[in-house]
Order: sequence, then structure tokens, then C-alpha cells
Amino acid sequence: MQLDHFLIRASAGTALEKSWLLPVRIQENQYPLACNNCHFINPTEYHFCTNCGYPVHPNPDSIALFNGRLQKRRRLQKVCTVRVEHARNALYVIAAFSMLGIFYMFSPIRQKEMTGFVMVVLGVIYAALGRWSLQKPFTALLISLIFMLTFTAINTWAEISSRFSTIGSIYILIIQIILIHFLLQGVKGAFHADVLEEE
Repeated sequence: MQLDHFLIRASAGTALEKSWLLPVRIQENQYPLACNNCHFINPTEYHFCTNCGYPVHPNPDSIALFNGRLQKRRRLQKVCTVRVEHARNALYVIAAFSMLGIFYMFSPIRQKEMTGFVMVVLGVIYAALGRWSLQKPFTALLISLIFMLTFTAINTWAEISSRFSTIGSIYILIIQIILIHFLLQGVKGAFHADVLEEE
């Protein structure tokens, strides 16, 4: 009797251990469906594909909704691209103006030599960041914005201490604020473009 009881328990335990090898029984209406657009496998209870957003059970209304979302996404991507391009152009403008510092290096005023050298280095950095923004727009523009904010703060502090002795310093400050605006818009556009790309 004890032997029979032991065998029953042993066979039940073995059956439970091997049960995960058995195929799962699925009701007929619960088979997953492949998306008609990207062939991604989705459960039947989903209304839209989790990969591309296309309707799992297409009908005119759901397809119209999908197309509307697609158009809105394309418009948003275009706006983001334009903002990134404007920010990149702003970087090239900053680089070009900074490169003009090379004239300080060759001017007869020797105390301007260091200023000219710094401006040339900044010009090279900004040009390199503008070029890098073609591959990594968000990272490059964010670093550029931090650079620009730092040097604008330093410049503003220097001009405040000298009480804005020249009208040119006010113009430079206004130009810097405009360029910061373009860089900030570019960073936001690059971030939204990255989010859309991940979706």
C-alpha cells in the first residue's frame, strides 16, 4: 500500500516537473496576430500594433486614425529637424565670429594676443560641435549650449564690472542671447526627435 502511494506521488511529481514542456492550450480566438504593416506579433485584444502603431484589426476608421497620427509625427519630426538645423547654423556663426579673433593675434596690440588665441580655440570647438551635431545632435547641441551659457555669463560679469563701457559690448550680449535662444530650441528639437525615433 505504501509502495503504491509512493509510486503515485513520484509519478505526479515527475508529471508536474515535465508539464512545462507541454504546449499551452490557447482558445481559437486568442491566437496572436501579425501586423499587416510590419509583421510584428501582437495579441488579438490589442487595437494597434505595439511596434508601428498600425491597427491590428484594420477598418477605415482605425486606418484613418493611424494615418492622422503618422502625418502629425512627420510634421513634428520636420519641425525638430528645422530647429536642429537652425541651432547648427548658429554654431557655425559663433565659430566664424570666434575665428575673427585671429586678427587680434596679428594686431600690433600685444595684450590682445591671448584673447585672439582663446577666440580661435573657441571657434574651432564650436565648428567641431556643429559638425558633430550631424551625428549626435542632442549631445552636441547640449554641450554647445553649456559652453555658450558659460562664456555669456563670464562676458556679462566682465561687462557689468566695467559698466558696459562700450556700445559694442551691449550688441555682443544681445547677439549672444539670440544665439542661446537658437541653441536652446535646437536642444529641445533634438530631444523630441530622439523620443520620436525611439517610438
